[in-house]
Amino acid sequence: MNTARFVRLILSALAICTFFTVPSGAEENRAYLSLSGKNRLPDCTANSVQKAVRKSVARAYADYYGGRKIVGIQEISELAFHVNGVSPLARRYCTGEASMSDGSQQHLHYLIEENAGFVGISWNVETCLSPLDKWRVYGSHCSTARPH
Repeated sequence: MNTARFVRLILSALAICTFFTVPSGAEENRAYLSLSGKNRLPDCTANSVQKAVRKSVARAYADYYGGRKIVGIQEISELAFHVNGVSPLARRYCTGEASMSDGSQQHLHYLIEENAGFVGISWNVETCLSPLDKWRVYGSHCSTARPH
């Protein structure tokens, strides 16, 4: 089989897999490419989003948050939902209070982005603990994780 034919075969298989990728009915928390053209993102309070927020803080450089991890998120609310603005991808902006492993409470901002997951198929979360972002990775007062 020549290389060009092999590449076309692989691309066709990926296109078919993408076409048939739909969320399972049992998991309302995962959103994938929409065949209907509707932008779908999980809610700020979805279990998978909260898990992704906790994981993003847990996998950060150990000294960045002083070894602290999120053990719970309370007072969750959606600040904004943007679609077809500057970017055609949907973004859901959320906020809440994070209970940390050291017993402290920290203000939390997170952004759920459509098609920003692995290979652009799923959603992704960007998380910022406002008072603990000492290198201002997310801008002053978590500005990139908040709506504009």
